Amino acid sequence: MRERVEALSGIGMVLVGGFVGLLGWAADAEIRARAGSEVGPNWNVLYAQLPLTVLAGSAVALFAWLLPRRWVLGPDVARYAVRAALVAVVLVGFWSAVQGWYAALPEPSPESKP
Repeated sequence: MRERVEALSGIGMVLVGGFVGLLGWAADAEIRARAGSEVGPNWNVLYAQLPLTVLAGSAVALFAWLLPRRWVLGPDVARYAVRAALVAVVLVGFWSAVQGWYAALPEPSPESKP
């Protein structure tokens, strides 16, 4: 039973990390898609940035979940609470890093209206 709880909680953390990655990507996705391209939309935002950001969020959450597995001692509830708090802190840092990365991208050029 303990292994099943461990596996399900790890899967939950991966899903949370993927969701945080998706939220970080979606913040200004439309603006980034229109930026820097006069011919048409920048499809790099959808086909490269989206999967990489979601995968990176999942990997960061899983790493943060697995890292203290051997070093945190105590009752199971306390261990899971410490690990969940660590994942939350790491994902907030990841989200901030994603926002900082996307903020540094060029602004879209104003569209000329006839």
